[in-house]
Amino acid sequence: MFQNNPLLSQLKQQIRESKPHVEGVVKASDKAYGFLECEKKSYFIPPMAMKKLMHGDKIKAVIETINDKEQAEPDALIEAMLDRFIAKVRFNKEGKLQVIVDHPNINQPIGANCANPIKKEQLKEGDWVVARLKTHPLRDDRFFFAQIEQFICAANDDFAPWWVTLARHEQSRYPVEGQDHYEMLDQQTREDLTALHFVTIDSETTKDMDDALYIEPITNNGTQTGWKLIVAIADPTAYIALDSQIEQDAKQRCFTNYLPGFNIPMLPRELSDELCSLVANETRPALVCYIETDLTGNISAKPVFVSAFVQSKGKLAYNNVSNYLEQQPNAWQPEHPDTQQQIDWLHQFTLARIQWRKTHSLLFKEKPDYTFLLEDNGKVKEIKAEHRRIANQIVEESMIIANICAALYLDEHAHCGIFNTHAGFDKKNLPAVQQFLLNQLANDENREALTERYSPENLSTLAGYCQMRHDIEPIAGDYLELRLRRFLTFAEFKAELAPHFGLGLTGYATWTSPIRKYSDMVNHRLIKACLTQQPCQKPNEPILARLQEARKQNRLVERDIADWLYALYLQDKLALSPEFEGEIQDVSRGGLRVLLLENGASVFVPASSLHNNKEEITINSDELAFYIKGERAYKIGDIVKIKLTEVKVETRSIIGHII
Repeated sequence: MFQNNPLLSQLKQQIRESKPHVEGVVKASDKAYGFLECEKKSYFIPPMAMKKLMHGDKIKAVIETINDKEQAEPDALIEAMLDRFIAKVRFNKEGKLQVIVDHPNINQPIGANCANPIKKEQLKEGDWVVARLKTHPLRDDRFFFAQIEQFICAANDDFAPWWVTLARHEQSRYPVEGQDHYEMLDQQTREDLTALHFVTIDSETTKDMDDALYIEPITNNGTQTGWKLIVAIADPTAYIALDSQIEQDAKQRCFTNYLPGFNIPMLPRELSDELCSLVANETRPALVCYIETDLTGNISAKPVFVSAFVQSKGKLAYNNVSNYLEQQPNAWQPEHPDTQQQIDWLHQFTLARIQWRKTHSLLFKEKPDYTFLLEDNGKVKEIKAEHRRIANQIVEESMIIANICAALYLDEHAHCGIFNTHAGFDKKNLPAVQQFLLNQLANDENREALTERYSPENLSTLAGYCQMRHDIEPIAGDYLELRLRRFLTFAEFKAELAPHFGLGLTGYATWTSPIRKYSDMVNHRLIKACLTQQPCQKPNEPILARLQEARKQNRLVERDIADWLYALYLQDKLALSPEFEGEIQDVSRGGLRVLLLENGASVFVPASSLHNNKEEITINSDELAFYIKGERAYKIGDIVKIKLTEVKVETRSIIGHII
């Protein structure tokens, strides 16, 4: 007689509503149960309730008390963990199609079907696919069910790390589609600079060469007073119409994607690698900047930009030029005297600029780049730590001064542009930064002076920030650098001139890589508009936002592929019980994150391997340090010896312990 009784249903609802409700995120365990992580508390989720939930779901729950213990009963779904996701194909015993989510904390199979034009019969066990969650037990009063929307690659595809990662981040594996033919669209007069002995310096395998350099001394009455550097940059906008599909595709991609083993260009390869690339002994259109400095490297005249034709006289390689300048035994020698002269002058100029930046702005912290050397089948043959040598610094310093000049020019003439900016410390962190620096550097004698030197007001200025960085530069180790990094804000693209604290510069606008960066194409168009007295259109907010998003996406893609390749590479070496030196990069209650200095892999060291009593472990979040029994045992920046103990390719995780 109580069945379908509206009064009884109303009473149940009132009782339920009278109980405490919380919102939180579901955390699955390796058992059938889970936990609801709320802002200040964690609640147990029983196994039956977990069947309606997925790790990462954000839900509203009712708190029930059973046998004096609180537990969460799911009430409503706020946000599902899964929407579009990467998965592997699976067939159950009855042959029904399922997908396994590619996520370390989600392992339950989900029933699935296929969207057109994918056919179930074409799929095999373990194939990689993109799927979308269609039903959720808390949302649709049904079971979990997904639809396969895209086939990525076969289970045994050697290049799965690349294709799966690109699909995860919704990036294309293909270059931008080109045109049948290209014509020079620019009508302005170009200076003929083909007689100048420009050279390019790149990796030996580089095809998309977008910068060439020429330098000569400035003399007065036979005495050298400075340098004239002429930077020539490839000019793809000479061939790309604003209303073209190539322009629209480049605006969406924003960057060439440099991945282990190969790149996916922002522009069609016939432009990036051929027609626009500053190939040796080929005449190319270029945007050129004349830069004058004194002998100390200080810019001594306003930069001058021109459209021109240039011709590189030699494709030089970083290692060859470095070996020559470092006078290595049996080193490569320049074939032409003019090339030798250019290298020697560029070297002298670079040393002056490095010293100028060391004094007046900020230098990069010297860290190696890690390069994956691959077999033809994509297997990692070797991982090399490549340090920046003098030839890399020649190009780097030339590009930095050219980008400083572009910022000055765009601000004065176009009154807009795409500027690379960085505001230093997040304003809300400034008091904590001051306290941290005082704790690390102050003593009774200098505390008052340093309190003023590192005041929030002073650290929020470019001069104050640079002064602080110069103060800590001589201090050995990376601890201060790594700890202060956590207080920083993110770099941003802006349409107006603003400082770049990370570089220690009042303005910075890149234009030296238009083959590889859409922002540089925009700045090219603005500079050329100024040269031809055309109106300048200020870059709008959607372009800046897309650049920000694409830069983040590219970094995630590169990191995710690298993590996968590291796991595959080190799995093969695990039987040898390899040992490595590493630097602690992060400290948490769960353990340590360590960067292997030999190859750049990230290794997790569980807290349980550091000390077996978790009640005696504390984490100092101010120091980012790991304490055992009240004594500091480890902190970020410490160099430790690591032995690998486990590699899980499925989750791309590498685990080790400290020797």
